[in-house]
Amino acid sequence: MSPADVIIDLKGVSKRYGVGDAESYALRDFDLTVKRGEFIMIMGPSGCGKTTLLNILGLLDKPSEGEYILNGQSIERASERKKARLRAKKIGVIFQDFNLIPHLSVLDNVTLPMVYAGYTKTHRELMADKVLDRFRLQEREYYMPYQLSGGQQQRVAIARSLVVDPEIILADEPTGNLDSRSSHVVMEELKEIHSEGNTIIMVTHNPALTSYATRVIHMLDGQIDTDIKTVDDDDLPQPVEIHFRKRKILKEVKAALSGKKSEDLDEEEQITEEEER
Repeated sequence: MSPADVIIDLKGVSKRYGVGDAESYALRDFDLTVKRGEFIMIMGPSGCGKTTLLNILGLLDKPSEGEYILNGQSIERASERKKARLRAKKIGVIFQDFNLIPHLSVLDNVTLPMVYAGYTKTHRELMADKVLDRFRLQEREYYMPYQLSGGQQQRVAIARSLVVDPEIILADEPTGNLDSRSSHVVMEELKEIHSEGNTIIMVTHNPALTSYATRVIHMLDGQIDTDIKTVDDDDLPQPVEIHFRKRKILKEVKAALSGKKSEDLDEEEQITEEEER
């Protein structure tokens, strides 16, 4: 495995709570290397550290000891502002309870990550419109969350996590509050997202869902108990597809803003490149 293939590397990470006799560990000397394009399922009993791990990976919490390397760069000394910027552009998070803002419409919920990423209002709405269309929710973009079913709310949450085309998707029990039919729909969406080259790390209690994974990790007492790969590294989706898709989406948005066709923009880019040569 080359360094370029590794997107996440945790080295000796511990998360400690309390002091003295009340001290306890959610994670203890935890090592984890994640390759681009993996779909990792994390399982284990309640209290084993699964959610703590996701919070650290999502830069929502920081370890007491150890090192977190993201895309080859250590996060240890990164400022809160830099961490917020990384979260906004590199990491999408899907929660079990959806975490939609109740007083915002579907469209406004989906555009929220792009506010932090610095996109203009027009860009935000055009990009959100495209991702909602992908999840067959375009006709509900002005609905409020309470007007949607549980499955629809979770698809909105997935759309929100994908709208800035992040490299990493973190999912904490995304099917935990759904019936079997809605769970199947959500997992099929995640499967398609993974096939396009996204790296997904998902916490679940449902062993039936591990068939979607390329790697299954069982945790116990803040450490890895078993770690089983079900797909060879050479067979993982190629991440180059992510960058192609992102460029295509941004080009379509640019075309919509300029009133030109994306084919015309292709010609203009080609002419510019020839002039530069």
